[in-house]
Amino acid sequence: MINKFIFLIQESVRSLLRTKIPSIVSSLAIAVGLFIVSIAYCFYTSFQYLTLDFKDGYNVEVFFNEEFSETEAINAFNSILLMDFIEQGDFINKNQAAQIFEKQFDENIFQLIGENPLPYSAIYTVSDSYKNSESLKEVTDELNLLSSIDLAIYEKDAIIKFDNLLSNAMTFIFVMSFFILLIAIFFVSNTIQLVIYSKKNDILTYQLLGATKSFIKIPYLIEGMLHGLFGAFISIMLLLLLYNFIDYYLSTVLILRNLNFNEIIFLNVILGMFLGFLGSSKALSSYVRD
Repeated sequence: MINKFIFLIQESVRSLLRTKIPSIVSSLAIAVGLFIVSIAYCFYTSFQYLTLDFKDGYNVEVFFNEEFSETEAINAFNSILLMDFIEQGDFINKNQAAQIFEKQFDENIFQLIGENPLPYSAIYTVSDSYKNSESLKEVTDELNLLSSIDLAIYEKDAIIKFDNLLSNAMTFIFVMSFFILLIAIFFVSNTIQLVIYSKKNDILTYQLLGATKSFIKIPYLIEGMLHGLFGAFISIMLLLLLYNFIDYYLSTVLILRNLNFNEIIFLNVILGMFLGFLGSSKALSSYVRD
């Protein structure tokens, strides 16, 4: 059993050495694919944290009934705090509202009209699961039905634009990565096909001698996975160089947040071997049928 396994490994390595140029090309194709997918993964991870920072500003602003006293407004404020979709809130009394008005419009409300007609209000932070444009609309619609509230609003246009940007960015990353991986599989498949075609007489001999299809296929599957491993190694080296370059020269411009390089290495190795395996399987399906 051990001798058989050693023979299969040796056949894979011999085949790899016989087709140096195609093997290098397929490994480079996998490396480029893995490199770009890894970059996309890093952008996705960093983008997720930037998204969380931005979504901290997904708040609902509430204006209480103009006829309410401060006590009634505070009671209404506290009752809303108990709702499931509300995480926390800040109550704004008339004096605070006047200060906010002065900051925004550079006018003193008392000097402007001689009194403070601004209503009691509040700013609520919604739970994480409600931090999207559709859920925020549902929240404000529900709050506007309350008799204690004159108006509940959120920054609709900005949030819708950000949600659309997030969705488009994720779609672009997924589509780009998918097509690059398809190209890598194509290169591996073509390389293995060249190897199989050059050894078609050997394969026929093995079949006449009673070799099983699995025995014939395994060396080529291993070879494809070796292409993937070499591609992963090249990709990891390129990523290390890029990481050190960014960390040394561009750390003030680009912030690489919470990137786990062990995860990226694992992703490259597993995905590289998988791509090599898929490419080999595709090539074998044309020559060695079950």
